[in-house]
Amino acid sequence: MTAEDEAKMALLRETMEANADFTTYETEVYLALVRGGAQTFTEVAETSDVPKQRVYDIVDDLQNRGFVEVIDDYPKKAYAVDPSEAISSIRDRLSQAEEYLEELYDTIDTVESGIALFKSESTIQKYVRELLQTAERDIFLLLPIDRLQSVADILSQCEEQQLRLILSNVSPESNDVSELDAAVPDTVDELRVVSTSEDFVLTVDRRRGMYWVQEGHEYHESEGQGYYVTNPSLTMVLDRFVSESIWPLARTVEHGSRRPSLPKEYIRIRDCLADISVLTESRPVDSFTVSIDGYDTQTGETVSLEGTLTSYYYTEYDIRASFTLSTESAANDVESSLVTVGGVGTRNVDYAAHNIELRENGVTHADELDSETARHLETCRSELPTEFGNESVVTCFDAFIDRIREFVTRKPGTDYERIRKFDDFREALVRFEASEMAPRIEWRETDTEPGGHVAHVGGVFDELRYDVTLLGQLGNPIRSEFTREFRDQQLISLGQTTSTDYVWFEDRKFLLTEPNPEILDWDRVTDRIDVTTLAEHVNDAAILTMGTWFATPELPDILDGLRTELWPILNSPPPHVHIHPGEISQLSDAEIRAGCESIAALDDIVPVTVTANRSETRRFRDALVMDDSDSSSPTVEQVRDEIGITRFVLHSQRGATLASPDEVISVKAPQVVNPRQIRNVTAHFISGLALGLAEGLSDGAALVLANSVAGYFMRHDKAPTPQELRSFVAEYDSFFAES
Repeated sequence: MTAEDEAKMALLRETMEANADFTTYETEVYLALVRGGAQTFTEVAETSDVPKQRVYDIVDDLQNRGFVEVIDDYPKKAYAVDPSEAISSIRDRLSQAEEYLEELYDTIDTVESGIALFKSESTIQKYVRELLQTAERDIFLLLPIDRLQSVADILSQCEEQQLRLILSNVSPESNDVSELDAAVPDTVDELRVVSTSEDFVLTVDRRRGMYWVQEGHEYHESEGQGYYVTNPSLTMVLDRFVSESIWPLARTVEHGSRRPSLPKEYIRIRDCLADISVLTESRPVDSFTVSIDGYDTQTGETVSLEGTLTSYYYTEYDIRASFTLSTESAANDVESSLVTVGGVGTRNVDYAAHNIELRENGVTHADELDSETARHLETCRSELPTEFGNESVVTCFDAFIDRIREFVTRKPGTDYERIRKFDDFREALVRFEASEMAPRIEWRETDTEPGGHVAHVGGVFDELRYDVTLLGQLGNPIRSEFTREFRDQQLISLGQTTSTDYVWFEDRKFLLTEPNPEILDWDRVTDRIDVTTLAEHVNDAAILTMGTWFATPELPDILDGLRTELWPILNSPPPHVHIHPGEISQLSDAEIRAGCESIAALDDIVPVTVTANRSETRRFRDALVMDDSDSSSPTVEQVRDEIGITRFVLHSQRGATLASPDEVISVKAPQVVNPRQIRNVTAHFISGLALGLAEGLSDGAALVLANSVAGYFMRHDKAPTPQELRSFVAEYDSFFAES
């Protein structure tokens, strides 16, 4: 130490002892902390030459007088409070000493290492200001109302951050919040109030925070305690306490505009969903594109992805919150393009997001017409028959009575209103779950109509004026729903029918299906209609279309019977057999492989086409395709080869892909932004494909026709007439975005 430094230290010792009432030991401890920064008590004893047993009492006394703070760690550490604050009461008398102290003061970086405990209110307020001034994107503040003025000036400077404020300790009798609102800076984006007594909680960017225990609580000691948190995991816990426990129960105060402006970024999924719920009041859900950074909930791997919003679930009274995105996978991709996204810590979703961006996509058409689709479209237009309805078709086997219902709700003094969104129905169940009452949902039946593969496919051909034979469990006697709908067609009942309660919402459907106790197999079929009579109906038909394996578990046995007993006696057999397996997830791998052997055997005597959606195709792949197979070929081709059939068709709302022995082709479907109907769209695609096969269209043209029947149904909630179908095919390319 130079002579000049020794002189400075001597002046400091004299000044502290004379003006701050320090003892010699207190002076040495304090100066050691000023010079050396944060130190353990052992280190303080070594650097100050003060006996270790005295250091503890001295540090405690200096802390009480506001000169020292203690880091509650192991081992404990102490550091000097900023001298400009510690000696403010004697600043005029110690101006020269303060200058020397500032030269020696070492900034305490250790408070950025996790959590630090402060007892000095001035220190706590200093770090509150520092947190607010350094926030980059997000500020969440729970503040006792009597402390509002202490931070109002700083909050007024937070113009670039998302700022939400909860004022606590507000009188429950206070109904007039205009005066309160006026005292809150305009930079606050959302304001809420609670009447409960709460501690001071501040989180910024979900990475740092302050928890300040307020006076008057039972667990509050004689001195205030401020916990400065820089550990992101601990800050996350603090943030979720405020955002998911206090915020939903707080009373909203109108403060500025609530309508969000886009694009906008979020670090909490619930904030994003709150804005989405406002925006979708006047805009379609798929008007918005969402980008996320997060992780795979199964593997933990980081992920970044982008997609179009298709649906969401959000209510302030349920901790569950998520949205679904369409990542726009190719039409021939068997993996679904839909992924679910939740917040950090969520498990029952595909991905958890810690950063979200929401923006408008400005797209009215969801896709562009590609050259392959355009080529098949031109072929379809040239191959369409001059007239529909000149052929006969046979459709079988599953049949139901669909009882169309809608859930309703009624507030006191009002009429019943339909529950239009599935999420509204789900939220009603959540409210019941939180109450002591058993769930009670009222519904009303709006229609009763024939359903199942037999009726859905038969209805399309009937509208197009074909001769249709409907063969299935239509009832004993045949139910009036079938005779009324198909009064001009041939109905053959194979037994008693059952019902499906079909509850539909604007965004999805909810089915309650009664399984048929009369399991349909080949023996039961031939008990109801002898093979010779059946041959009379099947002869000369342009196509035999059947489904589903889901509703007819013994379908492979029926296929064997058709092959061994019916086909040998046909004079003019159908040139096509079309099979829709339906949902086959309940079948084991062994059952799928055995059933596919029956399908392949039938294909040996007549070309068989199997149509499946993405999930059904994945199930076929998992059951049939070996892990060491050639993964370079498309999945549809691998599945077709493994089943051993003429055609395999994969369809989705984005389009369809067909694998034949010669090629794999794909046709995009025009997207429907606001469909009038989403139920039975699959059945109408299947009907359109069967129509194309019955009319002898080439494979690509048949896919265009299938997309057209399904697309028309989604737009108009009915099967097309011949003229309407022709018009849709003529306008097919106009439904796409301009290239």
